[in-house]
Amino acid sequence: MASKPLIDNRREPRIPAECRGLARLAVSIEILDASAAGLRARAGMSLAAGALLKLTLPGGAERHARIAWVDDHVFGCEFMKPLNSKELRDLVDATANAAPYAICA
Repeated sequence: MASKPLIDNRREPRIPAECRGLARLAVSIEILDASAAGLRARAGMSLAAGALLKLTLPGGAERHARIAWVDDHVFGCEFMKPLNSKELRDLVDATANAAPYAICA
């Protein structure tokens, strides 16, 4: 057990608190496949099913999404608002080796 320091050098006194907060952190992901409704991706850390994300996608589209499933560092998520055909095309076009695709407008 760590011992309490004899001198407290903080600039401001610490006040006891016990409540919930929200932490946001930026995590780079590798998008593996996508549809207008969601995507499958790999992250450098484990994420929890049910967690909410704010994703910035190639082309600049931003979407809130809910993680539906997790398998180690790979996860699938559902967008709260589907991508339109231009946003999906921008995402796919950002992949140099993507297979041919057809997106109906």
